[in-house]
Amino acid sequence: MELLRRLCETDGISGREDGVIEIFKEELEGVADSVTVDAMKNVIAFKSGSGNGERIRVMLAAHMDEIGFVVYNVDDDGFASVAPVGGWKPTSIMGHTVEVHTRSGEVLPAVMAHMWSDTSGNRDAKHRMDKLYLDFGLPADKVRDKVGRGDWVSMDTRFRKLGDCLLAKAFDDRAGVYVILEAMKRFENPDIDVYAVGTSQEEVGLRGSTVAAQMLKPHVGVAVDMTGSGDTPGFPARMKVADLGKGVAVKQMDSSVISSPGLVEFMRRLAEEKGIDYQMEILMGGGTDTASIQKFSPGAHSVCLSVPARYGHSPVAVMHRHDLETAVDLLTEFLSAVNSDADFFAG
Repeated sequence: MELLRRLCETDGISGREDGVIEIFKEELEGVADSVTVDAMKNVIAFKSGSGNGERIRVMLAAHMDEIGFVVYNVDDDGFASVAPVGGWKPTSIMGHTVEVHTRSGEVLPAVMAHMWSDTSGNRDAKHRMDKLYLDFGLPADKVRDKVGRGDWVSMDTRFRKLGDCLLAKAFDDRAGVYVILEAMKRFENPDIDVYAVGTSQEEVGLRGSTVAAQMLKPHVGVAVDMTGSGDTPGFPARMKVADLGKGVAVKQMDSSVISSPGLVEFMRRLAEEKGIDYQMEILMGGGTDTASIQKFSPGAHSVCLSVPARYGHSPVAVMHRHDLETAVDLLTEFLSAVNSDADFFAG
C-alpha cells in the first residue's frame, strides 16, 4: 500500500495537481510509450498495442484533484476566510486541521473553525460555508506577512489502517489513480491502444476529462472513481449504494451518466467468469469523468468502476482493501480481454 499512501498524502486540490502528476509519471516510466502533460494539467500515458489489425482506443480516467479551499481574505485579527474548491458541507470540516500552501512555498498548519453565532447572537445559527475561517495561532501581522488571497488549503490527514479498512483524506480520487496505475503495469493486449489519463479539476466540473476526451477521441472509456456506500447507521437501507468489503462496484448510472448497457454487461460477465467480487452501483446524485468521456469523445462506450467509501467529501474517508484489489483485478482483466470483436460494439 506504499503507492496508495504516497498518492493520498500528496496534496493537490483542483488546479494544483502537480505533486500527483509527478507520481503518475514516475510510476509509468518504462511502462508507457510516452507520458505528456497538457495545459489543463491532465497527465496522459500512452501504451501502444502491437497488433497489425484495427486497434481500439481505450481511455482510462481517474481524477488527481481533491477537494479543498482557497484563502479569500485575512481580517484585522489574523483570521482568514476561505472559498470552497469542490463540494463541501461546513459540518464535515469544522474543527479539523488543514495545511495552507502559501505563494512563497511555505506550508502553514491551521484549524478550520466556524463563527459561533450570527449577528443576533444566536449560538444555533445554521452552519454556512461563509462562516468558516482559519485560525493560525499567530499574531495578525505574522499571518498577513505569510498568507494571502489565493493560497490553497488541503486537508491534514495521514493515511493509515483502520481495522480491516484504510483511512485517508483523498481516496476521491487517488484510489482511482492507484487502480489505473496498477492495471497499466499488469495488462497485456496487442489489440488496443490505451491512454491512461490522470485528469484535472474533476471536482469543479469534470473539466480536465472534457478536454482529454475531445483530444483523444476514444472508442471505449473507463473511469475509476470513488462512490458512496450508505452502509452506516441511520442510512435508509432501501437507498444503500454498496457495502464495504464486497468488491468493486460497476456503475449503472448516476445523475450525470447512464453507462453503456452493453459495456456494463461485458464487465459483469467478465467479473463472474474470473471470480472477481463485484457490486452494481446506482447513485442518485453525483457525477464522474464517465459523463464527459461519453459526451465529448464523441460517443465512446463508457462505464465507471467505483470503489465504495464511507464519509466521502470530508477530511476522513474509509475504504476496504478488498474493494481496491478487485477494482485493479477487473480493470486488468478488461484491458486484457477487450478488442474490436467485443459484443458491446454491436450495440
